[in-house]
Amino acid sequence: MNWHVRFEEEVHRRHPGASVWYSRVSKQPGWVTKTALLVTILIVVVPIVLLTLTAIVIGLACLLLLSLIASAWRFISSPFTSTRTPKDDGRRNVQIIDRP
Repeated sequence: MNWHVRFEEEVHRRHPGASVWYSRVSKQPGWVTKTALLVTILIVVVPIVLLTLTAIVIGLACLLLLSLIASAWRFISSPFTSTRTPKDDGRRNVQIIDRP
């Protein structure tokens, strides 16, 4: 029998009401576990969040820049293009033949 079990039995024998509190305290993680969890969060989670935020900011900047370039291109090239609508592609008298 190890010392932990002996100590727990002694606590239960001497102080019957303390068993609930002893089991609560013994189930709590120690400082080593808490420190390891904190270090894991600092090493893994924080860089992932920072990289994700950086990617979002760069993506939004690229979207804004490319949309400004596209609107400027459309504004500059609009006098040189025809006024046809996208549905009117220049075809006339086209008949669709549906064959079985």
